Amino acid sequence: MTTDTNTEQISTLKEQGHVPVGKGRDAEPVNLYYEIHGSGTEKVLLVMGLSTPCQAWENQYKYLAGTGKYTVMIFDNRGMGNSGNTSQMAKDAFDLLDHFGWKSDIHLVGVSMGGMISLEMATTEPERLKTLTLTSTCAKKNIPTIRAVTTLARSAFISKTLAERVDQMLDLVYPPSWLNLACTEAEFPTNRDMVKDRAIQRGKVTKVQPLHGNIGQTAACLRHYVSDTRLKLITKAGLPVMIVTGTWDYLVRPQYSYHMQKVLNCRLEVFEGSGHGLPEEQKDKYNSLLDDHFSRSGSN
Repeated sequence: MTTDTNTEQISTLKEQGHVPVGKGRDAEPVNLYYEIHGSGTEKVLLVMGLSTPCQAWENQYKYLAGTGKYTVMIFDNRGMGNSGNTSQMAKDAFDLLDHFGWKSDIHLVGVSMGGMISLEMATTEPERLKTLTLTSTCAKKNIPTIRAVTTLARSAFISKTLAERVDQMLDLVYPPSWLNLACTEAEFPTNRDMVKDRAIQRGKVTKVQPLHGNIGQTAACLRHYVSDTRLKLITKAGLPVMIVTGTWDYLVRPQYSYHMQKVLNCRLEVFEGSGHGLPEEQKDKYNSLLDDHFSRSGSN
């Protein structure tokens, strides 16, 4: 077992390191950074989104590992921090699972680009999964808003410091009304102060994403497409699915979630007035939904 310099993680972190993936697919294997939290009998894989390190799942892995029911794995997608296309990244995730012998009964959770990767996984090997949760994501090609395009471009090409990049993204990911609310954590005046501080702290303990990594991940998102026919493979497999979306989302329009729910005829949870970053903006409600979804599958 390894140790971690982040004291907030000591209570849940069981293992961390790098695993080579892509053998036989890439000229050189790609080393993915991973962490495993908790030691419960139920296995959970959390797949993060565009240009974001896996530690952004901290509200979820702490909660899930803290219940004693779950072992939670997080990892950096290729092109990110410590570590193609969404299909390639899905294969990376399966390589990682294979390394640890996670062959079946996996609760798969993806947000944004991570949801796209999760869809590729669920339509490729649904028999390995126990549940699927899709958050702020889409199956069809996402046509970005002008606001999203300009903000992402400024963040990637103009912002010179981590703080500048974080400032650019906050107003795209979270509703201004929530950012300006007084924070429930006493050390931060507002939610904006809290999420900015957390993002900067994460940025200090992971490698800065190179520009080519940002461009590659963005291109993967723009090329992503899972047809309705492929979506129905998930239903055919009998995989329990929950779709989660906010109604204030400038990165992935909520209409894409409504479409997936119609095709999959599955559970849909709508966060009125909430934005793209639901796992952090609405962490308590989101965590409870995950636990409930997993439990309904007969895990407890």
